[in-house]
Amino acid sequence: MFIPVVFMIVGGIIFLGFLASDFFEKTKISDSIILISLGLIIKYCGLIDVAAFEPFTEFIASLAISIILFESGMNIHLDEMATHLSSAFNMANFSFVTNSFAIAGLGMLFMGWDPLISLMFGFLVGGTSAAVVIPLAKKLMTEDDAVIAELESSITNVYNVVFTMVVANLIQNVTNHSNTALQSLLSYLSIGVFLSIITGFVWIGIAKKIWRKSASYMLTLAMMLVLYGFTEFAGGSGAVACLLFGLIMGNTKELSEILKTPRIGTGRFAKFSQEISFLIRTYFFLFIGLILELPYDIKMWAFAVSIALIVFLLRALIAKILKLPGELALLMPRGLSEVALASILIGLRLPNATTIMTMTGLTIITTNLFPSFILMFYKPKHKTNGNGKSLKQAA
Repeated sequence: MFIPVVFMIVGGIIFLGFLASDFFEKTKISDSIILISLGLIIKYCGLIDVAAFEPFTEFIASLAISIILFESGMNIHLDEMATHLSSAFNMANFSFVTNSFAIAGLGMLFMGWDPLISLMFGFLVGGTSAAVVIPLAKKLMTEDDAVIAELESSITNVYNVVFTMVVANLIQNVTNHSNTALQSLLSYLSIGVFLSIITGFVWIGIAKKIWRKSASYMLTLAMMLVLYGFTEFAGGSGAVACLLFGLIMGNTKELSEILKTPRIGTGRFAKFSQEISFLIRTYFFLFIGLILELPYDIKMWAFAVSIALIVFLLRALIAKILKLPGELALLMPRGLSEVALASILIGLRLPNATTIMTMTGLTIITTNLFPSFILMFYKPKHKTNGNGKSLKQAA
């Protein structure tokens, strides 16, 4: 009877993921909150032995990171970047820097962490979660404005991974001379960039021959996983490699025009990528609930609430200064990539890694609940038809 029960549970979770996503579209209450809550309920009811999942935490986190960044790269289109890159880049840079350093300051104030640990946590939760922000932006904003939010989120997802791992690398090499640590860091990043570019352009040539075959996407996904593993084995950043590989594969149309080569249709490819991402996101958010320990320390909850408040205020101020839509202030949720990164830090056995995981979970909860609460009473300034287009555009 064990296998049939497992099958029913696995299928039921996918249904719950779909229902949570549909509930999010109707109510603006993030599906991540629903799935994390479900995981917490399962854990505290004793339905699953959570300890059995602990050995797989780093593996699941690395898999989630690779697929998240691959899809983020796929979502960054060169033609959209040409039009909206300046606004998105400014919003991403200012919000990430101010959020990260403000959160680092709060970390030293509330938790008593040293500056490097505080800065690492600030970078870890300094950006927005593309998995949550992109569908929310399409419901709140016009199509053009939603592209800015999408690009900003994709850019800050990259910053999250790169800068968090940079500081983690510095902490691990804190006894080394600074120039040695810097050389190690530059090598870590450049290997990922070099291997992803070579692999991406070689794979475009291969993809032309296999694109119409039924397993073309799965082969590309397999190539992405091989690239991640080989890059990490070579001492580089597998996360950066996956992002740039996704960027190349998501822009084959533009690259084919530049290189004067036959075009590759990626519509089915992008659709299947979204389906895989949905599956990973559903199970990973549930996994977060299973491994998350809700603290009894009121100081940690106050820290998480303070993060949500300061992030909202800073985003509102930056959007106003840059003369961008005010709705960007509400696009503040953290989510999948943040907790995946926190899981990797635990695997690296960094100081305070377990506490950072708990604080990351609390930050996800508060930064998702805060805008959801506001949206119960807020009417978007730009009316849309639900697909990110204004009613005027739709007409």
